Amino acid sequence: MFAPMDSTTEPMDSATDLTLLIRSRHPLIVVETVEEERLLRLLRRVATRLQVPLFAWSRMRGLQRVGQDGSVYDSTDPLKLLAHLEAADADGVYLLADYHHYLDSPDTVRALREMLRSFTADRRALILSGVGIELPEELRRQSVPFRLALPGAAELKRELERTLDRFHAQPQPVHVELSSEQTDALVRNLQGLTLDEARRILHGAILRDSRLDESDIEQVLIAKREALGRDGLLEFYPPSEELTALGDMQRLKAWLEKRKSAFSKEAKQFGLETPKGLLLIGVQGCGKSLAARCIAATWGFPLLRLDPSVLYDKYIGESEKNLRRALAAAEAMAPAVLWIDEIEKGLASRGNEDGGTSQRILGSFLTWFQERSAPVFVAATANDISALPPEMLRKGRFDEIFFIDLPEVEQREEILAIHLDRRDRSPEDFDVPALARSAEGFSGAELEQAVVAGLYTAFAEGRELDTAILSDELAGTVPLSVTMAERVTELREWARGRAVPAA
Repeated sequence: MFAPMDSTTEPMDSATDLTLLIRSRHPLIVVETVEEERLLRLLRRVATRLQVPLFAWSRMRGLQRVGQDGSVYDSTDPLKLLAHLEAADADGVYLLADYHHYLDSPDTVRALREMLRSFTADRRALILSGVGIELPEELRRQSVPFRLALPGAAELKRELERTLDRFHAQPQPVHVELSSEQTDALVRNLQGLTLDEARRILHGAILRDSRLDESDIEQVLIAKREALGRDGLLEFYPPSEELTALGDMQRLKAWLEKRKSAFSKEAKQFGLETPKGLLLIGVQGCGKSLAARCIAATWGFPLLRLDPSVLYDKYIGESEKNLRRALAAAEAMAPAVLWIDEIEKGLASRGNEDGGTSQRILGSFLTWFQERSAPVFVAATANDISALPPEMLRKGRFDEIFFIDLPEVEQREEILAIHLDRRDRSPEDFDVPALARSAEGFSGAELEQAVVAGLYTAFAEGRELDTAILSDELAGTVPLSVTMAERVTELREWARGRAVPAA
């Protein structure tokens, strides 16, 4: 754990930020991370800048000076460690791994508080690292959190080089057949992962066939999707839809096309601000989710789906941490599209009904949304506009609010043609105009399901799908616009004058 490491791995800005915290005389800094190796690399840089030694402690090894053998005598005990640090009174950066597990003792908390008085110097700091760190209130007021950002492209590329060097040193050769562009694509597909996760994925790709080539780019993407999905916060979607799948949403398409190049350096030099995001509201099944997927595919960005309802945790503070982790992963993969599906389910304040958790999550999200520097475009969808707080809908929060209404007859024709064509049926073989006219009040999703149901009927009857079968399926369906007519009318009334029609 405490072996000497390369001191050039961590990005300069992280080292600068942490050095500033220490020089600002914050005696206790808390870092939530499982990446102890990366944290040690960062702290080595910081200690070098401050011209002080770096020490690391664990319950198993005791206190060690990083880069040297041996431990300080009788320093494995958490309470004796504090006595030693106070008596030593020497400049240095001290990393205590998983020390928060021993703070359930009043004696340890008291000793730590008293010891911290000697750490209010600009070249002395105590770093607590671990996962799920919960400090007693009296220590929380003396501490400051520091977020270890996920590795960027440069760091991941260095890790790729180190991994290949390790394999090249083994008897069995590894064949690398990647162009410079393919290497960059491979590294992009690793962004959003921890360094340990990226390392394991690279090892798996190489061990599969003792080579690293173009085929591994897609395999890395699949492995990343699985890794991101383990904690349930984000789902990764590869590009799969184009704007042509949106049907006749001409205003939305034009808006997206106009901003397609707005993330480039040239756009920034021209004076353009990076687009922030869209709020897509409308009747269920009319294409809001499809539109979010199309944005990512059209712009060539990775798509990350965040279900806000999964953020909530029964333990105090964990819900906010979940949000920070999800947003940090999105920033690490920037430029990216963050699709927040049914945003009203998780980012609508419920007052004090949940102890203020929803208010804190909403506040944290809005702060990040306004102040983020990474090019993460938010595509939020909502079905129940009445559940959204006014501060989310105020002018200037989103770049635009689009209302996606039930399709008109011409749009229904286009939607039916799209879904027939996707299922290897020529729209010219059907009376699509007549079908569209008979489908008044149907959403795009309901039109698709009519085609799917028609295929089942045709297959069961041993015949080919035709207009008559589709007409029967449409006639036997009661659309949502009928069963929930009052809600649909209310939503349309709200959107009039407040949102831009997507069509």
